[in-house]
Amino acid sequence: MGNAPTMEAYLSTSQAVRERRILESLPLVKRIAGAYAARVPNTVDPADLASAGTLGLIRAVDEFDAERGVPFESFASRRIRIAILDHLRSLDPLPYSTRIKLRRIESCMVVLQGSLKRMPTEREIAKEAGFTPDQVSDLMAQASSLPLFSLDEGQDANSGADPLDPDPAADALSSIERVEMKEILADRIRELPRAERLVLSLYYYEGLKMKEIGNLLGITESRVSQIHARAVTMLRAHVRDMQEQRE
Repeated sequence: MGNAPTMEAYLSTSQAVRERRILESLPLVKRIAGAYAARVPNTVDPADLASAGTLGLIRAVDEFDAERGVPFESFASRRIRIAILDHLRSLDPLPYSTRIKLRRIESCMVVLQGSLKRMPTEREIAKEAGFTPDQVSDLMAQASSLPLFSLDEGQDANSGADPLDPDPAADALSSIERVEMKEILADRIRELPRAERLVLSLYYYEGLKMKEIGNLLGITESRVSQIHARAVTMLRAHVRDMQEQRE
């Protein structure tokens, strides 16, 4: 009869199994990190996303319990996405409290535009939201540097779905909804006041700087920035409103 395996041998085998599972799952990290890399600004290093995803994978390997009946790939995919989103949130230039205030302003803008049939003034927004006009102006300026589509809106980090392997029917519906959203957003841009439309066109399509737009329109650079911030915040408000209506 052979000798029973020693504790050292057991630990060595367990470690080898762990390392093999991590190595075999690295392509999963690469796929998921690549999907997020395609959706974030160029300032975000894809290698950092992969590193964060790898840490999520390692945690998944250490925490996985086969007796729960959840396939390892689904469990690991969720942990990888959560780790990547946590990393991206750590890069967020705005604190959570500021984002909450921005959402209130965006909601008030949609309500006011619906009742007034025009873009509300900052004073009207401030009264509706319970802020001062200066606070609204400052929050709008901060919002103008953010993307229209939030990184994790429309994708639940805790869901078991792999962003690269969606259900075909759901993916087709999602594509249709994205086209519809772009069309609605284009309509919203056309509904903006002339000054807002002009600033957006010169800034995004003509590539002019704020100071150059100000010189062209005969207004100050700070006024251009203010108009830009109002327009972008209004568009963000409509995007959020459309997303919430679909939920």
